[in-house]
Amino acid sequence: MRLPERVFVTGTDTDVGKSLISFAICCSDAGRVGLKPVASGVLLGTRGEDADLLGAPLPCYALRAPLSPHRAALLEDREVQLPALLDWVERHGSERMLVEGVGGWTVPLSWSLRVSDLAVALGWPVLVVAADRLGAINHTLLTVEAVLGSGLPVCGVVVNRRSPDHSSLHNLNDLRKLLDVPVRAFEHLPALTAEAAAAAWLSAP
Repeated sequence: MRLPERVFVTGTDTDVGKSLISFAICCSDAGRVGLKPVASGVLLGTRGEDADLLGAPLPCYALRAPLSPHRAALLEDREVQLPALLDWVERHGSERMLVEGVGGWTVPLSWSLRVSDLAVALGWPVLVVAADRLGAINHTLLTVEAVLGSGLPVCGVVVNRRSPDHSSLHNLNDLRKLLDVPVRAFEHLPALTAEAAAAAWLSAP
């Protein structure tokens, strides 16, 4: 799967492996910068697990409560603002970069702002990450449909095989038949190292 110079990574849900896939992509392309503009569940004084994995700077909005960003921000009497996010990406980005969203495509960042709004404002192709489990087909089709409906292209779908179940025997092939975009698998990593992640990305079917 050949990725564009700039790509937005979204998931079909939370905890599907967006950060792992983003990490693998950056490890396989040393010149690509990975950024995480919004993160919830970040301990005070830290960047958070996702930003640490990417080697990214402190998120523009590093929110302490492990909740949806709009709710976590409310608890801190803050509001996630699109101009601040775009300025932060511009300051920390490069010619080749990857921006990872938070949760799924329509997760609210505030009462009037969603993850999809950030992606649309950036205007980059979108990579969709799905966990290889029961429900993956429905969630992936809905997400791809929503991305395309926003006017953005989908550059591919990654099926993350970290915890396979019975449905994983068919998800990859079925999605390839159902979608008109590249679909590839990402195999479980026995050890989370830069070398293993890069190798897994480069060799993924």
